[in-house]
Amino acid sequence: MIDPVAFSIGPISVRWYALAYLAGLAISIVIMTGLNKKRKIFKDNNQIFDFAFWIFLLGVFLGGRLGYILFYNFSFYLDNPSKIFAIWEGGMSFHGGMIMSTIVALIMAKKHKIEVFKLADFLVVPGALATALPRVANFINQELYGRVIENPSWEWIGFNFGDGLLRYPSQLFQSLGAVVLFLIMLTIYNRKPKTGVTFFSYFIFYGLIRIIIEFWRQPDDHIGFILFNYFSLGQLLSLGMVLFGVGGILVLKGREK
Repeated sequence: MIDPVAFSIGPISVRWYALAYLAGLAISIVIMTGLNKKRKIFKDNNQIFDFAFWIFLLGVFLGGRLGYILFYNFSFYLDNPSKIFAIWEGGMSFHGGMIMSTIVALIMAKKHKIEVFKLADFLVVPGALATALPRVANFINQELYGRVIENPSWEWIGFNFGDGLLRYPSQLFQSLGAVVLFLIMLTIYNRKPKTGVTFFSYFIFYGLIRIIIEFWRQPDDHIGFILFNYFSLGQLLSLGMVLFGVGGILVLKGREK
């Protein structure tokens, strides 16, 4: 396996996990800049940088961390408050980051007087790709790994994450899922559907992809399976996203009629 530390400068160690998030931010800015040339949402690149910075800092970073603490391991951090800031050890929640990013985007849209749903349609395109590299970093960190491979025919794809068992590389499955989601969202956005359709479609497709991939991911030990001893917390949260997206599409269609 790859060393989680990419390189060191004296006593400072730079991890692949941190580099993955920074690279994701840079890629998102490039995508936003390209999309903005085709369909003007932001008045200039400075405004794009402003949005990207605050959504990354408060939405993805702070929201992702708070979401993980509240949704996945609240009792642990309640007993170990000093660990709250140990980001380098991993522990980020996509759903927490999504919720906080939405709040930040709403505030920024009001500040810059941008129509909310046009902005939302725009942001979910680069947002779809944002988790691709961090999931690869999860693989390097040997965290959020997959379930044990029980069928010998699939052992060739397995990895030993330290417990002597061959497991599915579910982190890489999720990374690939992010790429697929990005291509879907880019296709929908380029077809210029009714305002809001791209945004709500994101929730539907992300939720479906996540629900499917979670069948290969090992639930967190301290949480386990939530429903019927079969479905994980990530799947239930993603099901909520699907229902939200479907509800939004139905509302838009109702307004058309």
